Amino acid sequence: MVTAARGRTRGASTIGCLFTLLILVAILYYGVDIGRIYWNYYRLEDEMETSARFASTTRDDEIIKHLIGVSEDLGLPAESRRFIIQRSQHPPLVTIKTTYRVELELPFQRRTLVMRPEASVRQ
Repeated sequence: MVTAARGRTRGASTIGCLFTLLILVAILYYGVDIGRIYWNYYRLEDEMETSARFASTTRDDEIIKHLIGVSEDLGLPAESRRFIIQRSQHPPLVTIKTTYRVELELPFQRRTLVMRPEASVRQ
């Protein structure tokens, strides 16, 4: 009688393991998409900061042309290519900014993220 009881499993641990794996896969699936969106945001912002650093030796149209190329390479929406460059004399400051929207599909809902990368550098 003792040996017969040992051979049976209730299945609760198997279902718990499968549920945990399902949750882990869902987090990875949606996390990769969210991570890609923010990775592209930070890459664009980094390029904007680098361009602002060298703005004293570069014309605005050259900066915009470079940043448009970066935006296209990252696969960002067309609205991200509307860069605004502001230069001030007192204090000597260069600011580059843009705004764009990205659609994010989550379980049972769709979200629109508004991204506003901006870089300001003192000259």
